[in-house]
Order: sequence, then structure tokens, then C-alpha cells
Amino acid sequence: MAALRKRWRPRLRAQPEPAHFAYSRWDGSQPGFDFDADHIFDELADDLLYHGDLASALRRLMAEGFRDRSGRQLEGLRDMLERLRERRRELLQQHDLGGVCDDIAEDLRDVVRTERRALDDLDAAAAQARAGGDERRADLTAQTAATKNAQLDMMPPDLAGQFKALDNYDFESDEARRQFAELAERLREQLMQQFLDQMAGAVDDATGDGSASEEMQRLKDMLAELNAMLAQRARGEEPDFEGFMERYGDFFPENPKTFDELLEVMARRMAAAQALLNSMTPGQRDQLQQLSDQLLADMDLNWQVNDLAQHLRNEFGDLGWERRYDFDGVDPLDFSQASDMLAELGDIDRLENLLRGSASPGALAEADTEAVRRLLGDAAAESLERMAEVARMLEEAGLIENREGRFDLTPRSIRKIGQGALRDLFARLDADKIGRHAISRSGLGHEREPDTKPYEYGDPFNL
Repeated sequence: MAALRKRWRPRLRAQPEPAHFAYSRWDGSQPGFDFDADHIFDELADDLLYHGDLASALRRLMAEGFRDRSGRQLEGLRDMLERLRERRRELLQQHDLGGVCDDIAEDLRDVVRTERRALDDLDAAAAQARAGGDERRADLTAQTAATKNAQLDMMPPDLAGQFKALDNYDFESDEARRQFAELAERLREQLMQQFLDQMAGAVDDATGDGSASEEMQRLKDMLAELNAMLAQRARGEEPDFEGFMERYGDFFPENPKTFDELLEVMARRMAAAQALLNSMTPGQRDQLQQLSDQLLADMDLNWQVNDLAQHLRNEFGDLGWERRYDFDGVDPLDFSQASDMLAELGDIDRLENLLRGSASPGALAEADTEAVRRLLGDAAAESLERMAEVARMLEEAGLIENREGRFDLTPRSIRKIGQGALRDLFARLDADKIGRHAISRSGLGHEREPDTKPYEYGDPFNL
């Protein structure tokens, strides 16, 4: 029996581990409380009482932003616009576009200096041959060095002319030949990146030697088909985008999902390239244009590129193709940096125009969220996404209604405004008068009613 009693003795249950909670100061990264339609409408109420104009109240809410229930401030459009203008001023006052041509010119001078050192070695070899009695070898070597030095001395002063002269020059130095080939490859890649972005690698292959002719022809076929698809769209026909991506998808590693997405990326790059030219002095612009023509010397390729630029200009005429910027900084930019800088300035312009022209919250949904995040940060992108939902939330809650594109108050929202006004009025009455109106304090004497309220800073923590 003792054994049985021991066998059936109940076991003690394991005590659960106590829960642990960690508290920290608010740093903006913790998720806040969502706002609802009633909270948003309360933010509009004062403006509605003062002006009586719902559209004006919504514009003011968008401009100034508002606080959610946790007290976190959602940034308004006014602050976003000021930050965009400050970013533009910072870029223009810091950088200098003159470095685009200066950088290319310096690279060409490096090539020439390397070649001249090799020619100096030829002169030294001629002198050594002459000292050894080999007059014929000495004369041939000295003549070769003199001829090539004369060719370098007679190079034109402009970039395109120098580039063309070196392209036709028979280098004595293998190092100089390699430097020039790398420079040409880099510039050609950067030129193509302006409008085809990730296609630069394919362009590099297409402009090389030997088997590159097939890749060059494929590139031109791709551009021709792209231009044909744009012409189809202009006629109201639907182009075969899926078939195009099956044939030429390797040219676009970013894998655009739609024809519009592909075209917009290319158009933005080309608009930025045009803005780069527009922002240069006439002399710099001519040099760069001639250099571009020299680098893209293939007539068919050049024609296809120009045709594509014209199609994209017609399709996306609102991208600011005629814009120019006045740089007055001192930090020079190379060609690639200048292209990226102009692309960023173009994004700033487009976002600024969108924010300034947004007459209602719904218009903010057209903003490029990734561009907002890149230019203004995560908090601004979240604020913009939330503000874009304001009108929809108010409409779904029955507080406003859309009448032919114009928002009006509903009977429910008018009653809500009246209730708010009465609540504020009764809050100012003496609390010791017994009546049927609501007052904010509850309980008589020292007794506390079992009511709850949202915590506010400074409230006593009573248990």
C-alpha cells in the first residue's frame, strides 16, 4: 500500500517563468497607434468652424500635417517642400559641372603623357644604336619617335578632335593603348547608361572586336523594335511587350514588369542627360555632344538612339526635358557623377511639382514612394502614404462625400461638429452645478469613479 500511495502521489506542477517587460525611451522606431476617421475629423473641425470650407481645411491639414493618437507628428507637405528645396540648393552650391569635360581632358592628357614617355625611350634607344655604330637603326628609330611626337603635337584642342586623333593613332606604348581603350570603354558605357542604364555591359560587348558585330546588330535590332513598339502605341495599337522581353530581356536586368515601367525608366535617364547638356556652357555642351557622336560612331545605332529619344520625349513630355540648373559650387563631377546628380535633381523637381499641385489627399497616391524614401527618408514616405488615405477614410466613415470630384460634408459630420462645439462649451461651465450636461471631472469629494481614460503626461498613477 505504501508503494501504491507513493506511485499515485500527485506531482507538483512546474511554476511558470515570470514574464519580463523591458521599457525604453521613445525613439521614433516603435510602431505607433493608428489614427482613425474620427481623429482626423477632429483635426479638421476648427478649420471647418472658422472657414466652413472642407477643401481649404483638407489643404491646410496636408500642408501642416497632424499628430496621431500616440502624439507622433506626421510631417506636412510644407516641411517636405522646404527640405526638397534645401537639398536642391545644397547640390547646386556644392558641385561644378565643369569637371565633366575637365575629367575627360585630364584622362586624355594621361594617355598622351604615357605615350610620350615611350617615345622618349625610343629617342634613347636611337642614341644608343648610333653610339653602337648602327646608323640605319638609329635613323629609323629617331624618325619614328619624331613622327609620332609631331602627331601628338598636332592634335586638335577640343575633346572630340583629340579623341578621334588618338583613336586613329598607332600607339608605341602598350600601356597608353590600354589606358585609351579603357577610357573609351568607360565613356561609351556612361553615355549609354544615360538612357539604357543596365544595357551598358551589352553595349561594351557590342563595340569591341571580333565577334562583337553580332552583338552590335542585336543591339540595333532591339532599339529598332523598341521604336516600332512606340510607334504602335502612338497609333493606338497594343505592342507585344511580353514577346519583346523574351527576345531582349537580357538587356534589362532590372526586369520591368510593364511597357510603361520600362519606358519611364529610360525616359527619366534621357531627360537627365538632356538636363546635363542644358546646364553646361555652350562650349562644354558642344564638346560633349561631339564626343558623344564620336563614341557612338555607328550611323544606324546613332539614328536608332536619336529616334528613341524623340519617341520618349513625345511620350513623356512632362519630365522636364528643357530644364537646366545653375551650378556655382567648387567640387568637380565626372561624367557618371554628373549624370546621377541630374537624375536626382529631376526626381526632386517631379516630387516638388506633385506635392505643390496636390489639391486633395488622394492626389498624393501618385507620388513615387521609393523616390520619397530616397530623398526625404522613411518617416516622410510613411507620412505621405497615410495622408493619401485621409479622404478615403473620411468617406468610408460617412463624414464626407464625393460629389462629382468635389468633397462635401455629410449630415453626420455636421452633427459631429455641433457636438464638439457643445462639448467645448459645457467644459467651461462650473463643475459644481448639477445638471445633465457632460463634464470632464468625475466623482464627488475624494471618491474616485471606476472610469478609464487615455493616459496623458502628468496624470497620477493611482492603483
